Amino acid sequence: MRRLAIVLFVTAGAAAAAPIPVRTPIGSFPIAPAKSVTHVETTRVDFLPGQVMPEHMHPVPVVCFVARGSFLASIGREPVRKITVGDTTLERAGEVVHYFRNASSTKSGQLYCAILAGPDDKQLSVMLAK
Repeated sequence: MRRLAIVLFVTAGAAAAAPIPVRTPIGSFPIAPAKSVTHVETTRVDFLPGQVMPEHMHPVPVVCFVARGSFLASIGREPVRKITVGDTTLERAGEVVHYFRNASSTKSGQLYCAILAGPDDKQLSVMLAK
């Protein structure tokens, strides 16, 4: 009986010494012009099938992560880009986001966005009239 207890103790100790989760870089974005960031506002944006986030801009940098689905994104002067689960985007401060469109007409999509705000940043998003 004593031998069994020792084996269980060693097995439990081995499980506790497992390696940490793997970290995989998915994006690195320079913030230009540089700014003081005092807090990060996070939002989840849920899209219905085929739904479009219309033209808008942020006075502060915004990093978005695709959590579900795929999107067509037109940001600033960059070419339209298809982004899928795990991809990231940067919306630079003052840059016009022409649209984020759920690429699927049958499935919902979801973004998580981190808004990098400073002490004086009050308005974080501006919808632009067409």
